Amino acid sequence: MKKTLLTLAITSLSVSAAFAEPTLSGRIFIIGNYVDGEFKDSNANDDNGIRRNGDFDGDTFEIESHKSSIGLEGSEPITAKTDVIYELEYDIGVDGESRTFESRSTYLGLANDNYGELRVGKYFSPIDMINNVAVTQGFWDNLGTTALSEDTRAVQALNMADAPPRVSNSVSWVSPKFDNLPIEVAFMYAASEDFSNGSGDENDTDNGYGSYLTYEQSGLVASLAYDKDIDIIGDLIRGTVTYDMSDIIDVPVTFGALYQQADYDNRSDKEKGFVISASLQLNNFSRPASIYVQYNNAANLDGRKDADSDQFVIGGQYDIKDNIIAHAYAGINKADDIQGVSGSDTTDIDSDSDNVVFGSGNTELIAIGGGLQYYF
Repeated sequence: MKKTLLTLAITSLSVSAAFAEPTLSGRIFIIGNYVDGEFKDSNANDDNGIRRNGDFDGDTFEIESHKSSIGLEGSEPITAKTDVIYELEYDIGVDGESRTFESRSTYLGLANDNYGELRVGKYFSPIDMINNVAVTQGFWDNLGTTALSEDTRAVQALNMADAPPRVSNSVSWVSPKFDNLPIEVAFMYAASEDFSNGSGDENDTDNGYGSYLTYEQSGLVASLAYDKDIDIIGDLIRGTVTYDMSDIIDVPVTFGALYQQADYDNRSDKEKGFVISASLQLNNFSRPASIYVQYNNAANLDGRKDADSDQFVIGGQYDIKDNIIAHAYAGINKADDIQGVSGSDTTDIDSDSDNVVFGSGNTELIAIGGGLQYYF
């Protein structure tokens, strides 16, 4: 009897030890912003085709949950050199809005010492994987809004195309890192699961694919990425370079530059944009702190000729603890010849009127704010 109980206890412990526990992690990032925006010089008609004054000038103070998330991730060895890897990550709307528990990175995959990592599910696109130049946080972490939204009826800070939060129905592979070879390569295939109608027209299934190449050595990181029908319906190419100057001068500053070109299938003009950034680590504080500046420029936004934008942001952060970070920032965004929704026929951006004004014009938006970020 005692032998039986001992055997069962040992077996139970062995089974429990064979399964590695997943790691629970996440972040809560709450920001508060004062936002002043205007839509001017409009050329607008409402949804009944009646000529309207679409100009708008207003301001607001907003509380937002910015990319707050919670998730489980882990790995399980199946051979001496191969692990099963997995992650289940979800957005959490800490501000109480309805987007709580929208999936982010959710995948199952394999990691091998010799052959790299394979992930199947929902994961970063190749374009997003080399997004190391944009240093802005909170409100100004805003690549990807290329046109005024029909849903918000508000002035927005417009910028060049960017990756979606994650790519669904995807298979991605990232190469292993070898000694003395500072290069990493990745490929992604994203399946469109709609049935093709066989006619060869725009309703046919469009499966996406893309890749990136990164070189990293001695403070320099240079990357090039391309994808087709993943981030936009069309072709997107992005090149980035960052350089940590502390290796050659006694100043802890990192410079970055990004150039991007988007060729939309349903537009005649290519969207072209660039980002220049600099971040400086501050050494005269008891805890890590930094300041940054960033300039964004985009031409032919959303593939529309002469729709251009400029954005300048300055900000900084202070690490209260390793997992608690305070942020502050201020910026301005201007855009010309923008098309979209500029408000209701009362020119009240918060109006419940269904008589929406559509038009083109120029926007200007100023935002000052900050927030607190907590990792767990």
